[in-house]
Amino acid sequence: MFIEDCRYYDSKNTEVKTILKYVELKGKTLLDIGAGIGRLSFPLSKYAKKVIALDKDKRFKEYFKRHKKGNITFINEDIEKFVKKGKRFDVILLAWPAFNFRFIPAIKKLMNKDSTFIFMTCSNSSDFETIIDKLEIFRKNYFNKSIKRKRQFIRNILKQFKLTLNKKILADYIYPDENTTFRVLKNDMKMFYNAKFNRKIEEKLKEIINKHKINKKIKFDEEVWFYLFKLKLKTIRGLQMKS
Repeated sequence: MFIEDCRYYDSKNTEVKTILKYVELKGKTLLDIGAGIGRLSFPLSKYAKKVIALDKDKRFKEYFKRHKKGNITFINEDIEKFVKKGKRFDVILLAWPAFNFRFIPAIKKLMNKDSTFIFMTCSNSSDFETIIDKLEIFRKNYFNKSIKRKRQFIRNILKQFKLTLNKKILADYIYPDENTTFRVLKNDMKMFYNAKFNRKIEEKLKEIINKHKINKKIKFDEEVWFYLFKLKLKTIRGLQMKS
């Protein structure tokens, strides 16, 4: 499911292009936290000196083994264990994460005074993110708790790091036909939300899909929030004192 989900996402490589536009990767080391199947690790490795793809999920280990590339290393650990190794990176990437507040102090320890921290997450109101709400599978305001957690996570990052860029970018999901869209979205809803389907909900999903039909293909817009951060001056001073 992760492989198929990534196959139809961001047809114009907007996320990778935005990263390359605003972050210099040549000769740099990059840490991709929560790398998954390396949706961003692999294309960015063409420009970076070395990429560490970090993910605690063992399922991705075999994928990286089968798609081995010289300057990418997959490490199957959680961030708190990994940070104890004392390594630092020029670029830290945290894209579409679970909002674990322990990430924030860990990321600080993985940066040096010149490091760039890239944070990306989806909007709560784009076409794709609202599919599950439109299906009315769950009670009203089901996602309020997770949305509040995301906002708090972002507020904490803004307090702990120096913001250098904040912009919204538009990506998409493009599926080849209605049947593929229905199969993938239904599986997504089951996997990510443990959603239960019946005939009525299936018909509603088909209606939603049909509204996004463009020349036989199905297109959902996805708004992504893109942030760049540096360490704050007091943190840099602390690093200098330690060294």
